[in-house]
Amino acid sequence: MPMPYCPNCGAKLPEEEEVRFCPNCGAPVRVSKLTYEIRGSVTRLVTASLLGAMISVMITSSSSVNLFFLPSFIASVIVVFLYKMSRFEESLITSLAIYLFADGIMAATILGYCYMSQTPYAEFISGWVPELWEVLLYGLNPISAFVAAYIGMKISPRRRMPAVPERGRGGVIYLSNSSKTPKVSVDKSLPTGEHPLEGGV
Repeated sequence: MPMPYCPNCGAKLPEEEEVRFCPNCGAPVRVSKLTYEIRGSVTRLVTASLLGAMISVMITSSSSVNLFFLPSFIASVIVVFLYKMSRFEESLITSLAIYLFADGIMAATILGYCYMSQTPYAEFISGWVPELWEVLLYGLNPISAFVAAYIGMKISPRRRMPAVPERGRGGVIYLSNSSKTPKVSVDKSLPTGEHPLEGGV
């Protein structure tokens, strides 16, 4: 993930903590951890979408028949599963981006071929007249993207978040993501009614 730079001197800013001043020149800056999280999320979604688009294009190119929305549908489910996307918003954005990127790559490939071979596009598709069912299948593209995002989210393994330790009186409280009830580890060597000082556990 790219690190931000100071707008005054161009020095790299540290990533570990929230930065208010440049450690190099002292100029006031404002970079929070939320900035890194947003950038990381966008980078992850773009990477996943490009991977899915390439999978969709490969499936389309390897088939001798028109598969309509199936290549992008399959690619969306695979990518959402591989990236362990557990939120529907994240999987839906990825799925829609895969459809968009795949259509763009295929259109650029076809038009590039027509340009290189100096073949009019009308001649490239000469003799093809779409049937009503083909029109309807093409119209299902957005709906199938929603379905692919939902299926991929449902079958994808959940990403495990680390437990967050919190100091409690006489022990450490661990908040588990799988349980709403906190688990308390109590120091039994202490007499009843006595508690250790801060940092004593």
